[in-house]
Amino acid sequence: MRKTAGTMKRVRKTKHRPPQSRHQQAGSGIAFWFVIIFVLAGVPFGLGKYIEFNSPGPFDSASNVYSAKRIVDGARIGIEERPSAATGTLIVNIIGVRLFGFSETGPKLIQGILQAAALILMFWVMRRLFGTTAAAVGVIIASVYLSAPLIAKFGNVKEQYMIAFMVLGISCYVLGQLDGRWWMTLLAGGMLSWAPLFKETGYSSIAAVGLFVVAQPFFKNRTWKRTATDTGLLLTGAVIAMAPLYVWILAGGHHRRLPYSFVWKQVTLVFTDSKSVRGYEPSGLEFDEDATQDKDTLLGRYVVQSWRVLTPEQRKEVVFRILRYYRLLILPIALALGSIVARLIRLFWVRPGSSEIQTKKDCERFVLLFAVWWLLDMAFVWVSPRSYEQYYLPLNASAAMLGGYLIATYRHKLKTTLYKPRWVVIGLAGLMLMIVMLWHIFFGIETSPHSGTKYGQRRRGYLQQMDAIAKQGTATGGVWQFVGRYIRENSRPDEKIYVWGWVPGIYLEAQRFSSAPKAFESDMHRKSPQELADAIKELLTVFEKEPPRFIVDTYKRHFPWDRPPLELWPVIRNRIAQELGARPADSEKVYAEWLSRNFGEDEAKRYEEMRPFRIYVMKNYNVVRPFGEMLLFRLRDESAQKGQQ
Repeated sequence: MRKTAGTMKRVRKTKHRPPQSRHQQAGSGIAFWFVIIFVLAGVPFGLGKYIEFNSPGPFDSASNVYSAKRIVDGARIGIEERPSAATGTLIVNIIGVRLFGFSETGPKLIQGILQAAALILMFWVMRRLFGTTAAAVGVIIASVYLSAPLIAKFGNVKEQYMIAFMVLGISCYVLGQLDGRWWMTLLAGGMLSWAPLFKETGYSSIAAVGLFVVAQPFFKNRTWKRTATDTGLLLTGAVIAMAPLYVWILAGGHHRRLPYSFVWKQVTLVFTDSKSVRGYEPSGLEFDEDATQDKDTLLGRYVVQSWRVLTPEQRKEVVFRILRYYRLLILPIALALGSIVARLIRLFWVRPGSSEIQTKKDCERFVLLFAVWWLLDMAFVWVSPRSYEQYYLPLNASAAMLGGYLIATYRHKLKTTLYKPRWVVIGLAGLMLMIVMLWHIFFGIETSPHSGTKYGQRRRGYLQQMDAIAKQGTATGGVWQFVGRYIRENSRPDEKIYVWGWVPGIYLEAQRFSSAPKAFESDMHRKSPQELADAIKELLTVFEKEPPRFIVDTYKRHFPWDRPPLELWPVIRNRIAQELGARPADSEKVYAEWLSRNFGEDEAKRYEEMRPFRIYVMKNYNVVRPFGEMLLFRLRDESAQKGQQ
């Protein structure tokens, strides 16, 4: 039979279309699932960043940016500017402000880049250890919770930077162990060494790696020689990472405590008379230059004093508050606990020689590393009684990596069991349970985890924050923004202001600077009366030389939150005295007695030590008008002229 020309053409075309190989089909399938994983992890991450960029921070973020801007403009750390930010947070904000100006944009962008890099490396490491499914679940959970409005605050918080470096450090260390690449272990040491420079709880990752390194020879996973090499590489990486910071602090003459100075106290003593290591220490904890006490005990003193000001009932409330937050984070906590239980079962109840989840025991042996890291993150939440929402961020990253083992255990069981339908049902039920546990993160909560009071509506979910941005252009806001705008519109750029209390966002909104080196105060109720008196004396000394054009009394309640603000104008005092039936002339005495009865003698003394500040404000300033609970004061013209002379 003769073939027609059309038939020959079709035959030739067919010859040039070889069937797709099995390898190509598998590659297409993997690429498809990677895209799905990227979307599921990227969407909450993107939403979280969008919310943060549209949520001006009135507190920590604003204080970080303010201090960075002052330093960029030439203010000397510890002299013209006393930041509350830890060293790592301050440096990131300085870089962000240099690149993007006096706003939160730069630091938040840097934070987002660091977090994205950490999540990508987390996925890679978890996939190497536990498989693609476990890695997908882990990175999605980490992305959702680390970006959740419930605990992520307004962005540019020290915990987020710390978490990024912890995840990067842990991941680099694991890759160094898996691939035998010394430079990865070196890099891990550098990354891990920076985590505590943002917040002291970053030591959890260092402690976890340290314990894991020491334990490996006992478990026959590493020789003592290799362990010594790993230790040397980690320490060398840390030294290399710290070197530029030491140069910056010592050569620049900055009033900063040297990082890790507790490791080499003898070296620190050499610089005892040097201003480069005296006069300031991180986390906003001030100390007397002439004090002889060990400066490394200041953090412990800070924590002890914070607990000491609480009553027994308030201490119980701290416990309930932590448990309420734990309940809201039940999904990552449940996965982490499940992984620990699963590992213990395999360790003690599965007979030796049985099949492993993977041919190499990498999946099994790194559970110890992740478990110690997570348990320390969980424990560190209990150190401070303040229990702010961002304190609960770190445990989600470690829980996500640890939880991968539970998912890998399930996948292994599903592949090897003779009862597949039963395990498929268990898996589907587990998936539904995870969705239920995750629901409130997206759709909000009705009860405040901090106080336990009812909101009356759903709040603080992704949905509510996105809705707020859509309606009013920002997910946060309040009277502090109106105060800042009023000051900006009614003052010159070179005029100074002062904000009493912990609302540094007013400085950013006003685009104005403080007359005082320490521009904000949040520990007035924790300080002893004498410490508060010294702080007030310093403020008034500065104000005599350069009186601020505006003073804002924020009336913000500070830790321990149960007592009235230390006000600059006797509004609360007069109201309480009136309720007690006192004459106006006796209001100050009656109010002090009321404070003593209800909050202790120290609180009454603090109020008394505030008296010079109140007198200064009432003598030299006029009330502009209230902004909600806040009071705005403007310097009288004659005082302004006197200050300029």
